[in-house]
Amino acid sequence: APPVSTHGTSSIPLAPAPDAPVWDVSNFSLMDGHLVLVGRDEEASCRSRNRMGSSNSESTNLHPAGGRRDPDPTADERSTRGAGRSTENETSPTSQFSNVKGLLWKRLRERKGRGVPKAETPAVTVPDSERVPSRSSSRESLLPPHSVTELDLTKDNVIIRPVHGSIVGEKFCFQIITAEGSRSFGCTSLAERDRWIENLRRTVQPNKDNCERLELALSLWVYEARDLPPRRRLRCHLHLDGTLFARTTAKVAGPDGELFWGELFQLAALPPSRALTLALCRDDHPGQPVASITVPLTELAAARQPLERWYPLSCPGGGERVPSVRVRGRYREVRVLPIVRYKELAEFITFHYRELCACLEPTIAVRHKEELAGALVRVLQSTGKAKSFLIDLGVAELDRFDDREALIFRENTLATKAIDE
Repeated sequence: APPVSTHGTSSIPLAPAPDAPVWDVSNFSLMDGHLVLVGRDEEASCRSRNRMGSSNSESTNLHPAGGRRDPDPTADERSTRGAGRSTENETSPTSQFSNVKGLLWKRLRERKGRGVPKAETPAVTVPDSERVPSRSSSRESLLPPHSVTELDLTKDNVIIRPVHGSIVGEKFCFQIITAEGSRSFGCTSLAERDRWIENLRRTVQPNKDNCERLELALSLWVYEARDLPPRRRLRCHLHLDGTLFARTTAKVAGPDGELFWGELFQLAALPPSRALTLALCRDDHPGQPVASITVPLTELAAARQPLERWYPLSCPGGGERVPSVRVRGRYREVRVLPIVRYKELAEFITFHYRELCACLEPTIAVRHKEELAGALVRVLQSTGKAKSFLIDLGVAELDRFDDREALIFRENTLATKAIDE
């Protein structure tokens, strides 16, 4: 069977709107294929926060300014139990959530029994120290849709993907796309977000490791631009097939028309796309590009190493100087086989990594050493041999240099690259 992408066909937008609400994932729990709202009422969980318009959307945190609360151990316990221990049936008897499964289904039955929710919801005052997930200030976003309190992940064409922080104004977010719509959820750390995404994907597709699939990812450095309109506050928007997936911070171009960003975008779990569009937009008029360029993704996927170049931009009005932007990127289409197909390779690497590294060390280039060392560390981490691998490479490095101590761990060897990884 041909490999299938990690995303199905859906008419729902694959990227959230900039004013879409972001829900606090610590108020949700994963139970029997359903993502259920627990811990707080719907009204308190969808309060909007009034945030100042910061030019650096990545720097916005999940707490209102000046009101960062102390860590809540109960919330941490809920998050850990919901994301990392969703498959466990037994809990600690001393925990207040020891009977959480029964309480959840009781809430679901009560909610379904109420019928149609009320059209008007009384306003609830939320203290400044409370962490609230929605960033929209509209009246409609304050009323939670009924489907948000219970998302069914057992249906077809459910997509779980990370969301770049520049779109929703939160650093660690992911998005769940279903046939009914899409919802964005905010986490407190990158590890928590990755843990939630992995658990949710395995809920959607329990047989994931035994299926062949296609993983699509884009790594893009947006360095700088030149010959821009001077003293304009501009952003660089990244579109995939017309959908906005990320944007740089807003900066003012210098009097000479030069502007430097130097920002890295790692976009993973992408839908099948054909073209990347880089659009320079004014911060006060984001819908009207000042200049843009469309780059076929096949161009970024053809090279083994990231491709760096200046791209001339097309301007609507034209002018004497043509703006251009310098980017460095790579688009990867990784065909992932069923895990059983990697069994012999994993066994060979686990028991023969010393001989493998000794044979490849003097024959491969530095850029290949970095890629190989990263792959070896990840494979051996999964088999429980990463610690032994690093120790053996370190000892071999000491033996090779002998008395030339000044060069130990200072050259581009597999040992140094593996330690970095």
